[in-house]
Amino acid sequence: MHEELLREELVKRYDYSSRLIREIKRIGKISLNGKECQLGEKIKAGDNVEIQMPCEAIDGEPVLGQLDIVYEDDELLVINKPAFCVTHPTKSHQLDTLANYISYYWMNSGVSAKIRFINRLDRDTTGVVAIAKNKYVHHYVQKQMNAGSVKKVYYAFVNGKLPSKEGVIDAPIGQPFENSIQRVVMNKGKPSITHYKVLEEYNQASLVEVILETGRTHQIRVHLHHIGNPIIGDPLYNCDGNKKEKQFGMSHQALHAKSLNLSLPMKKHLYVEADLNNELKDLRNRLKEYK
Repeated sequence: MHEELLREELVKRYDYSSRLIREIKRIGKISLNGKECQLGEKIKAGDNVEIQMPCEAIDGEPVLGQLDIVYEDDELLVINKPAFCVTHPTKSHQLDTLANYISYYWMNSGVSAKIRFINRLDRDTTGVVAIAKNKYVHHYVQKQMNAGSVKKVYYAFVNGKLPSKEGVIDAPIGQPFENSIQRVVMNKGKPSITHYKVLEEYNQASLVEVILETGRTHQIRVHLHHIGNPIIGDPLYNCDGNKKEKQFGMSHQALHAKSLNLSLPMKKHLYVEADLNNELKDLRNRLKEYK
């Protein structure tokens, strides 16, 4: 009967890092068939290995806030982020961020973990944000993201009609000058690739599905502006300065992280989807009726 050392199995098959294994050995717990064991023990097919991750203190200031939870298990929390909500604390946002609200929720739910965001969204972008509940899951999913195997789908309501129903925008993105908030398509920028497909066309606008092949800052916003179809309500990348006409009554950019498709440890596949908020639903209805 084939046997493997427990340590080697964790590294080779389950992608545990050496650092995490040392941490588990120091302050966590590993059991083999119901009994505490050492990492050097041999295991075979049919053995039951249970790992208790090191207990961590929540690393955010808890603040009561509303969370739209679309999925949760022992490994992951997925939120439908509202507009005007910053993901994590900054100088100008100390106590009104998603991290603050999650800290409060975890504190009252008995979860002891650092807040590890798997993905982040701009302040005014809505939709799916995933948070890992331990270091192993965060590392596991981040490795998939770096390899491009995590599929993230966005919906964008844009001005005008696109040049084709489906296409790829391959244009490098960079900063026009140091410390610039705005990004632009430029020859010296980093390679940036965006796939798009038109889902609906209206009289003066379109609903576009967007999938990113790369993950540059403001990539969707920059690329759609670059081809002449800026996102409705985007104050930074609007078309020709005629913002009032282009906004269609929106108070924020009409960009939504619609879904996330990834794998979790033990070959568990997860697909999560977040509904459009009421303002985006109203925008959709207005665009259908706009003459």
